[in-house]
Amino acid sequence: MYAVMTAQPLATDDLIPPPSPELLRRYGTSEVSLRRLRSRQHQTLLLRTSDVEGAAFAQRDARVEALAIAEDHDGVVIDLAVPRVVEGRPGDVSLSHATQWYVVDYSDLESGRIATVGLAGFGLPEIVVDGVHPEQHAMHGAVLAGLTHRVIAEWPANDPVGRATVTLRDIAYGLGDTAAAQTPNDRSIDVEIDYDADVEQLVVRLLGDPAITLFAP
Repeated sequence: MYAVMTAQPLATDDLIPPPSPELLRRYGTSEVSLRRLRSRQHQTLLLRTSDVEGAAFAQRDARVEALAIAEDHDGVVIDLAVPRVVEGRPGDVSLSHATQWYVVDYSDLESGRIATVGLAGFGLPEIVVDGVHPEQHAMHGAVLAGLTHRVIAEWPANDPVGRATVTLRDIAYGLGDTAAAQTPNDRSIDVEIDYDADVEQLVVRLLGDPAITLFAP
């Protein structure tokens, strides 16, 4: 579900209260986007439904449509599922670029956990990485991006629960590196993925040190 915020009303208007600036800021919306939103009070709501098999393509197509409307009407797009302002142009949208589709919640970082917010729109549980050392959160976040890239690409044909291998190339795709296809595929790290039914999350443990297996010179 997306809201395209414009200065002038389009087809529909004022269907739901927009997220607060504080909430948008928490999930990564820039101050520039927040300033633009102040002069764009009218909304066009895009709501799409899909079965699990088609969820990724429905997500992609809805975002492309929302960004195209915004481009034509000097608007701002809000992803209401996260929620955050979506930057970029319609042609930039890519299912391979995993970090386009979630934000990382660092609220439990002191307890050694980081988590995604946004994967529910794919019919997936959110992913929690456990055992994160606060000083290594960027490396763990990179592994999370690579893993999420793989999960989105393989879901629902492959159940993500179990052991998986995340390569440096997966990470490059997940982070949106334009040279991902040329990134070496010979560095990797194994992870163990469990499903916690009580909180409906995929819990991930890294079975190695990413500083050594992935990012060492």
